[in-house]
Amino acid sequence: MILLATFAAPVGRTQHPTHRGFTLVELLVTLVVAGLLLAVAVPSFNRLMVSSRLTTFANELVGRLALARTEAVKRGYTVQFNTDGAITALQPQASPITITQAMTPPPGINAAAAVDTLIATPLGLLHEPAVSTGYSGLVADISSNAISGDNHRCIYLFTGTSVSSCTDSQACRANNPNGTCK
Repeated sequence: MILLATFAAPVGRTQHPTHRGFTLVELLVTLVVAGLLLAVAVPSFNRLMVSSRLTTFANELVGRLALARTEAVKRGYTVQFNTDGAITALQPQASPITITQAMTPPPGINAAAAVDTLIATPLGLLHEPAVSTGYSGLVADISSNAISGDNHRCIYLFTGTSVSSCTDSQACRANNPNGTCK
């Protein structure tokens, strides 16, 4: 009796080893797609970051305007608001008290003030130092040249009590705010 031996591959395995991984073509296609996605996403992200910085700085300035009015009412005497964000309580017969320090705009953000100083009365009315009626007009134009559109945040004060903030693609107009600021 002669036995014939056959050498067959075990069940479930192939005779040739399989290679795991990616081919060069697959890697190149993946890198090209990733590069295209980054080329589209990076400028949009940069615009979002600059716009966020503009809005944050404008909101901080609006908050400080409200703080100046609140402090004047709470303390019962005048408070000076500088458009750099510094607030000083002007006590009668005493030295001034600093409530907040000046704010520094973030890098790439410009803050142009339309008025240097506003005075908050104990009744909560904001006015210019030489005028006793409530101030109406532009307080500050916060802008950046890093983005092309909607790159200005305009802060307006109406009758010394109502603050409005809006976005514009042009420099803020002193006495004629755009439609979103009214």
